[in-house]
Amino acid sequence: MILFICTGNTCRSPLAAALAKSRGVDAQSAGLMAWPGSPATDEAIRAAARHGGDLKSHRARPVTEELLKQADQVWVMTPEHWSALNQRFPEYAYKVDVLAPAIPDPYGGDDAVYERCAARLIEAMKRAGIFKD
Repeated sequence: MILFICTGNTCRSPLAAALAKSRGVDAQSAGLMAWPGSPATDEAIRAAARHGGDLKSHRARPVTEELLKQADQVWVMTPEHWSALNQRFPEYAYKVDVLAPAIPDPYGGDDAVYERCAARLIEAMKRAGIFKD
């Protein structure tokens, strides 16, 4: 399983997981500062749907040691996420990489901002070899 991590688990990481799942990848998401139970933003839901993903039932959850244990690979959105995650869970540092280029937070943006985020995520995941199409 691939685990995507961002800050609040309402935009980037659930969008990344939805995009990966729509291409047959076993993926989940979590947030470093997630408010448990928060839904994905409406813009993230629409961006995922435009690319074949589904975030309607997504609910935010914080990253846990259990999720990190289950993950084969962990992808974070920025170098800051990498630093924060590795400070909290240094024993899993060997599993953690940053998507490149880093994925800016679209929170508060309109559909166009989220569409650019989705395009960046797709390109970064292709570069990382998570999927090919």
